[in-house]
Amino acid sequence: MRTRRSLLALCLAVALAAPGVAAAYPDKPIRVVVPVVAGGSTDLVARSFQMAIEKLKALPQPMVIVNNGAAGGVVGTRMIKDAEPDGHTIGAWHMGLLTAPAMGVVEYDHTAYDLIAQVGAIPIGLAVKDDSPVKTVADLVAAAKARPGEVTAAMNVGLLPHFVPLMLAHETGVKFRFVQAGGGAVRLKSVLGGHTEFSLFSVPEFLSYTPSGIRPIVVFTDKRDPRVPNVGTTAESGFKLTFGERVMYLAPKGVPAARMEVLRAAIRTAMADPELIAKLREQGVDPIYVPGPELKTQLDEQMVRIKAVADEIKAAMAAEKKSN
Repeated sequence: MRTRRSLLALCLAVALAAPGVAAAYPDKPIRVVVPVVAGGSTDLVARSFQMAIEKLKALPQPMVIVNNGAAGGVVGTRMIKDAEPDGHTIGAWHMGLLTAPAMGVVEYDHTAYDLIAQVGAIPIGLAVKDDSPVKTVADLVAAAKARPGEVTAAMNVGLLPHFVPLMLAHETGVKFRFVQAGGGAVRLKSVLGGHTEFSLFSVPEFLSYTPSGIRPIVVFTDKRDPRVPNVGTTAESGFKLTFGERVMYLAPKGVPAARMEVLRAAIRTAMADPELIAKLREQGVDPIYVPGPELKTQLDEQMVRIKAVADEIKAAMAAEKKSN
């Protein structure tokens, strides 16, 4: 009996010392790397969750937001990917997880991470400076046809502000001139300063940035978004292109399953908070929770479609360059 009790005590001690045991985690603040400068949609969502999780005491340690938008988010995504897989460094990111590798900007995609969960979906669209003669997406396409290669787009290379206008150009047979800028706040300055003529923004950014002097001209959806009811859709303009943003939490590959579940539980707790849900909706974010395994399946399927479009775009660009 004494031997049995000793064995049980030993097993318990080993279990409590194991890094995957939920009770021992987290034992220090969790660093949340956001690979954009402060102020963009992904950053706003991450900070909203940070405050909700702290308010609800969903984790015993605080979350600390670390913004790093260097190299269009490449530095930040590498920080997440290469971090110690102990669950104390995670990240909040978006569909650049797929578009950047599809465009050859980075050599790793969503499979290089452990996916925690999707927490939101965000409609996206294009905007111009409020005194621009361009009133609609049809006007933008017409301007690009009249001035091939001269209509300038502020973008973040390999991410949605680059990829989605490229898809629009590919569908309509026009050519934009892309100017590297950065995250949403930087692209806003580029458009307001007259350095570029338009850029892609999310609906939350429409809501935040319109008072600064931009005017949305389209959302890439089938139906109008009630938060920006006066903004037309690509479907209304006769274009096929629709596309949306996801906001996701991810972790370095190899975080123990028990710790991943602690993180998911904290996110689920936050998403049950009416105050957070109201805040997300005010920001133009549709609160949608998709757990990691299901999210991976969805991203696997979406990556096939994105890569096919990216390969077609890159082939067309290469052929054009060769002909010149």
